[in-house]
Amino acid sequence: MGSSLRTHWVAAEVGTTCETVAVDFSKGEHKGEAFLQINPMGQVPALVDGDFKLAESMAICSYMIETAGSDLGGKNAQQRAKAWQWSLWAALNLYPHLSTLASPLWTQQPLASDVEAAAKAGATKYLPVLNTHLGTQRYMVGDNFTVGDINVATVLAYAAFSKYDLSSYPNITTWLAGVTDRPAYAKASGAAKA
Repeated sequence: MGSSLRTHWVAAEVGTTCETVAVDFSKGEHKGEAFLQINPMGQVPALVDGDFKLAESMAICSYMIETAGSDLGGKNAQQRAKAWQWSLWAALNLYPHLSTLASPLWTQQPLASDVEAAAKAGATKYLPVLNTHLGTQRYMVGDNFTVGDINVATVLAYAAFSKYDLSSYPNITTWLAGVTDRPAYAKASGAAKA
């Protein structure tokens, strides 16, 4: 879902070629000894680069940006800090609510009405902040597309998965349409589904 898409998108943006190895959750491959040697949490994505193993999608993105020598992380310390500020903001504030709303896709169980209401209320608390921010600039960090845009957009993917209506947030929907129109996004979307 969003985490794997995030890493594929960054790879496509910085021109890194990655071999994708599918992990079949239905067969429990993510809990097998071989995969747990890569990521003891049994989660995807995970990266292996020689003897180096790394888990957590945002850490993988940071590693790929740095090893590619790309400025996708930001052109200076202030831009890098802002890109990570918004990345962490989305991961800590929006993701818990939007992923809860999308969770019936993988649990195959409907949400209890109180859980659904709480998740919607949580998302509604934070989305106006993002909408206001995007009303003053083209990207998360001014006029420069950064990993912050990728991280926030892939968190917002859970809104689409759950059919959460973002139409009340026109700055978000305009920005999201723009960032997902990038060629690297199209390439990543295909790779993440593979």
